[in-house]
Amino acid sequence: MSNHGVTFKDFQKLMVKRRRTVDDLVDIFRGKLDDSRSFFERVMSCQRRNPDTGRFEDRGDVVIPYKSVIEFYLKEAHYLEDSKKRPVKVSDPEKTAIPSREFIGEF
Repeated sequence: MSNHGVTFKDFQKLMVKRRRTVDDLVDIFRGKLDDSRSFFERVMSCQRRNPDTGRFEDRGDVVIPYKSVIEFYLKEAHYLEDSKKRPVKVSDPEKTAIPSREFIGEF
């Protein structure tokens, strides 16, 4: 995060780490932002098409102006940091979601 706020590039990097897509973000922010798809497509690509030249311009340093998006970014960043601290257990032999045959019984 830059000293002046959350930039498009900051947001894009975190969303890639969290495996969030534009579709995910549109669903999350439905009704909270006008034209959220267009906004998140610009954020995630860090580009914008200049209508005068038709060329794409780098927008990675643009600061996100929406409080709700910044709050979401901070929550996602916090979640990512917490998940790095916790060891992930793939399986626990004492607890299983699939019952063994001896516990199923007869029907």
